[in-house]
Amino acid sequence: MNRTIKVFIALSVLALTACGHIVTLYPRGGGEMAAGTLNDGSRNMSINLKGVTYSGQFVRGQTFGFGIGQSFGTRPSFGTSMMVGSSNQSSALLVSADGKQVLRCELTVVAAIGGNGVCVDKDNVTYDMNVKAQ
Repeated sequence: MNRTIKVFIALSVLALTACGHIVTLYPRGGGEMAAGTLNDGSRNMSINLKGVTYSGQFVRGQTFGFGIGQSFGTRPSFGTSMMVGSSNQSSALLVSADGKQVLRCELTVVAAIGGNGVCVDKDNVTYDMNVKAQ
């Protein structure tokens, strides 16, 4: 493998692991906003809400597909296929440092752009989430 390809691969891996985002939570009923960070490469997420820091990892959703196909012609054939992959839909269960409080989040993030989502705290307060790429 030539040097240019090796450098390109190394930079690509570095870019994917360093995809940092700024997270802002807006309470739907009004009140104190929250801020945090999200790293798309390591899938770590941290939110500071009302003086409490919640942290954890988010998990990407999985997609599953199944298809049946048939072709016609001089050599007819029939077959099936299956597709498994990941989507941009993610979920996170963030826990306070003392382990007594939980923040549940559902989000959609595209690494280079950012995204949005919704979080619910222990008091059942809903927050709209804005995710911006750094």
